[in-house]
Amino acid sequence: MRTRALLGLAALAVGLSTSVAQNVYSLNVVGYVNVSLQANKLSFLSLPLADVNGNFDITNTIVLDDTQIGANIYQWAGTQWNANVPTWYGTAVGWAPDLVISNGLGFFLASAANSTLTIVGQVPQGTISYNIPAGLSTLANQIPVSTNFPGMAVGNIGDNIFTWDLANQQWSPAVWTYYGNSAGWDNGGVAGDNTAGPLLNPADAVFYVNGAAAIPFTQNFTVN
Repeated sequence: MRTRALLGLAALAVGLSTSVAQNVYSLNVVGYVNVSLQANKLSFLSLPLADVNGNFDITNTIVLDDTQIGANIYQWAGTQWNANVPTWYGTAVGWAPDLVISNGLGFFLASAANSTLTIVGQVPQGTISYNIPAGLSTLANQIPVSTNFPGMAVGNIGDNIFTWDLANQQWSPAVWTYYGNSAGWDNGGVAGDNTAGPLLNPADAVFYVNGAAAIPFTQNFTVN
C-alpha cells in the first residue's frame, strides 16, 4: 500500500502515460525512433538509443519542435521527483535548466501540443549491462526493439512493475509481480500477460519496485 501511495503521489505531483512509440528505423548501428506526443498529456518515455557522442544532456538528446514551447520533463530521483524541472523554450534555446538522462531510464514528458519526437542515436550492440537498484526506480529497454521486459529470469520475488496508462493518465491497475525465475512475471492474467514481463515498445518506460538487493543483468543484441 505504501508503494502504491508513493507512486500515486508521484503521478499526482507531476500533474498529469506510457506513450506508444511508433516507426522504428535503423541503418547499421545508427537510427532513430519516432514517438507520438499528445497535447497536454504525460508520456512515460525513455531513450532507446545511445547518443553517438556520449552526451546525454537533454538539450542534445530530446529535441522538440517549436509547437512544444512550455513542455516539461520530470525525472525520478530515487525517492521523489527531481525538483529540477526543465522547460522547453524552443529550438533557439532548448531546455532550461539542463538535465542528463541516460538511455534505459524513464522520464515523464508533459507535452504542450500534438507532435512527433524523433530520437536519434546509436543502437547499442553486444553485451548491454543493466542494474536495477533497491527501492523505486525507472526502467526501460536500452535498445530500440519491442519486447517483453526485463525477462523471466530478472527480478526478486515479490518485486512489482507499474506501467503507465496514456489514455487514462494514471498508473495501470494491472500491476506486474515477480514469482521467481521458474514462474516469471504475472499481471493477474489481464491483456498482455507474459512471464517475461510487460511488453515495451521502443521509448516506453516502467516504474520498478525492487524490495530486495540490486539486480544486475545483461542483454545481448546485434543489428543484422
